[in-house]
Amino acid sequence: MPALEATTVSEQARALAERAGLRIREELGVVWVRGDDRESWLNGQLTNDIRKLPAGAGLYSLAINVRGKIMADVWVLAKADELGLIVPKAVQTALIENLERYIIMEDVTLVVDADARVVSVLGPNAQTLVARVPTAVANAFNCDELGAGGVYIVSNATQAPALVDSLIAHGGELGAVFVSEAGHELARLRAGRPRFGHDFDDTTYPQEAGLKGALSFEKGCYLGQEVVCTLENRGRLTRKLCLIKGEPGVLATGAISGTELLAGDGQVCGRLTSGMIDPDDARSVALGFVKRAHAVAGELLHAASTAWCVERSLDDSD
Repeated sequence: MPALEATTVSEQARALAERAGLRIREELGVVWVRGDDRESWLNGQLTNDIRKLPAGAGLYSLAINVRGKIMADVWVLAKADELGLIVPKAVQTALIENLERYIIMEDVTLVVDADARVVSVLGPNAQTLVARVPTAVANAFNCDELGAGGVYIVSNATQAPALVDSLIAHGGELGAVFVSEAGHELARLRAGRPRFGHDFDDTTYPQEAGLKGALSFEKGCYLGQEVVCTLENRGRLTRKLCLIKGEPGVLATGAISGTELLAGDGQVCGRLTSGMIDPDDARSVALGFVKRAHAVAGELLHAASTAWCVERSLDDSD
């Protein structure tokens, strides 16, 4: 396995945004959806439209409950004879149990691939790099997790480390590096990409978390659709997830999550959900929920007696 000491956290985050960064995603599980009715059935369970998804493609979607709250975020992987779901392991069992309740007469089977490991290759050079490694191509799916391009490769516990080594060996001039958890976290925070279980959970509506890209308003019915569509057409969000930055040196990385945000009048107007100190400028970069009236770029807030500024709302519909 390439040494993590080869690059700093800041360089790793930059590679994810500008070149290519690799990581074995131990927090992600793989579930295969099989059977003749797999596409039509799964399309009725998830928020995005997976119909006619070409083989080798990945599509970001959500599994929501009848109240419109998020049970999990998933990447749907398309293969010729089956579909895959990349799911946070923390909620994988609960999600499968819920989905299986809706298999009535359909020819559908959900199979947990306990030995599977997801290798993410993220950045503008990801597809070029993966194409150079034959052992990666057959199980590669386009999944743009951070907004700069990306590929998920489904491997297994035994082969994943060697696969990463091979990718690194073929990615020298492409600037490919192995990325630590901290490097990946910094990149996603800079990009304003929320993470399930940290920035949103089963108390959150998709629009609150800025996840409209995972919603389809044109396909047929799916579980929780009525609530989502009502909120979109006639509702009004009371809070929004925002990218927020703090003044230099503010808060230790481990103390950011859960910190209350205060408006100029001292009233609580939100809370931070995840964040860390950006080593490039010593400022804290974070995500957090902010009341609608304050969720605007340039809004000055306070947390732990220090100044914070809203960079932007993740929901840009206003």
